[in-house]
Amino acid sequence: MELCSLRTHYDRVGGRTHHGPGPGARAVNYLLFVCLVLVAAAAAGLVMELVAGDEGSDFLDTKETQVKSIAIQAQANQANSCELISTCNSTQNCTRCACAPLLDESTQCITVPNNPLCTVPDLNSSCRTMNADYNQSYVTLPPITNYIDVQSEITNAVCTQKPLDETFATMSNASTFTLVYFGSVDGTWRAYPGREVSPDDCVTYDPRTRPWYLTGISVAKYVIVLIDVSPTMDDQLTPFLLSYSYLQASQNISMALLGTLLQADYVNILTFDNAQALPLNTNAVHLQSDNTSSELQGLTDKLTNIRASNQTGPSNLTLAIGAALTYFPTNTPQYLKIIIVLTDGQFATTGNPNQTLPVNEISSNKAKVFVYKMLQTITADDDPYLERGSNLPSQICEVDGTFEVISQNLDNPLFAIKSFYSFLANTHIVAVNQKPYWSNVYPSFFEAGSRCITVTYPAFDSNGELLGVAGIDVFIVELGTLAQSVQEALHQRVVGNYVPLNNSIPLQFNCSLETSKSNASAESCPSVTQDGGGNGGCCPRTDLTSTSSERACCGDCITTNKSTSNTGQLVGKIVGSIVGGLLVLLLIIGVSICYCNGWFCCSLSHNQPELSAETNERPSPSPLLDHPSDECLDPVT
Repeated sequence: MELCSLRTHYDRVGGRTHHGPGPGARAVNYLLFVCLVLVAAAAAGLVMELVAGDEGSDFLDTKETQVKSIAIQAQANQANSCELISTCNSTQNCTRCACAPLLDESTQCITVPNNPLCTVPDLNSSCRTMNADYNQSYVTLPPITNYIDVQSEITNAVCTQKPLDETFATMSNASTFTLVYFGSVDGTWRAYPGREVSPDDCVTYDPRTRPWYLTGISVAKYVIVLIDVSPTMDDQLTPFLLSYSYLQASQNISMALLGTLLQADYVNILTFDNAQALPLNTNAVHLQSDNTSSELQGLTDKLTNIRASNQTGPSNLTLAIGAALTYFPTNTPQYLKIIIVLTDGQFATTGNPNQTLPVNEISSNKAKVFVYKMLQTITADDDPYLERGSNLPSQICEVDGTFEVISQNLDNPLFAIKSFYSFLANTHIVAVNQKPYWSNVYPSFFEAGSRCITVTYPAFDSNGELLGVAGIDVFIVELGTLAQSVQEALHQRVVGNYVPLNNSIPLQFNCSLETSKSNASAESCPSVTQDGGGNGGCCPRTDLTSTSSERACCGDCITTNKSTSNTGQLVGKIVGSIVGGLLVLLLIIGVSICYCNGWFCCSLSHNQPELSAETNERPSPSPLLDHPSDECLDPVT
């Protein structure tokens, strides 16, 4: 092309021919040079964009590898649980539990997205520094009222997973705040670095109800709960442990289960007795937003008002299962179909024709059935495992269902039905092709005012039972220039609350039948008694005077319980700063006016070249970093 060619200009000067570019060629060369510069700039921009994208993807890859390694280590710890529990009986091997501070603890003042336990002199800002313990993790215990009944399970989780601290320490350091943790199926939560939480959060936080945990084990599902309301369900459970009936225990389990459902799930509850099966809602409730509690309000109100029936005789399980199956639509392979039966088991008496399961209907619907039989103690029932004269166990296995006896942990209802969550987690890990899972953005529990995304991975024992969920939080405000590329890379990952199934995913339905033989063969580990009393693996509190706010505050942050006089001083400082700032501003304006009235300022304005609009233009800010409310784009709490 002529534009890209070089032409020689012949100019006769003194009888000689002068070779060189003429005016036209110089213009062409200039245009060619500009083109090359633009192409190079575009290529450089593309390379930078690819490199940035790779950095974001590499960052996410690292977090996914780390969260899987936490889950793998948790499984290895469980395999060595008895030995770990046996060494958990001294102050040297115990765990620092939240709200049980110890004297002479070593902490570092680090930057965090938000420290809700403290405040700052600037009333328009939030505290962004906090004392953190990089020597150990802290543990919160499940929010239950009766620790005697579940002491062994709490001890197991606290003591068995203490070695996770070594794994945690390789993933988080004081230079960039990253929260790494493991939420156990019993409700304990171990997080690193150790940090303070409020006294209220110590007794209310349950990892099993948090978005990060649920998205790490869940799939889209229909759940139908069947509650036995025969007259015997009004009998009281063991008085010295629990002060409620079988029916109330069923209501507690159902209420807790409702709190673990996610957007896109369907749920309904039916009561059944000898004569009928009645739904609490005409239609199953379809959860369509993150605010599931408001959508479930009507169902929970009706649940609390359930009363035992006056119909005598054993309940009709066949009728109840048949009614539950009518709520499952056809041609919905993207949903699991689950039936949960809560009962005292009195329907399964010898010779009762109403104890059979509609096997063909269950199989054709590809429904998973869980039957949970509650009783006071194993010895209080002459046939707790339905091993004499009942054909129900064989039918449960025929449809790959689950039958379990619940004689403990009724005051920790989510743990009492842990087999249900194990089933969900096993199905989830198949549905996401064994990959870590990123949650949607959600409000952080401990980083008040912050929003987070968590990467999770479930951990299982050697039998495929759920141990818990590993998680990592990454706060975008801590990523700096890497934030945008991380956000872009997330679009290529498995993200969200809704994990649908499809026909290519093999549903892992297996018969799980608890029997007296399996119960007798269960391995038991030694109990743990701490110095000064049984604390379930937690170190006894030695700091009896300081508050959580005093232990958490550092840097420019101050405790939230300051006196009125300090508040007056704070206001005085703020007012003084404002007045001082205004005076300085007025002084600068006055000097500028006087200065520019003289010849020097004017001469400068005449002699200095003007800045081009392009040079003076400010780059557009990153939309991600300009919205601190969306601070956390990685796993949270």
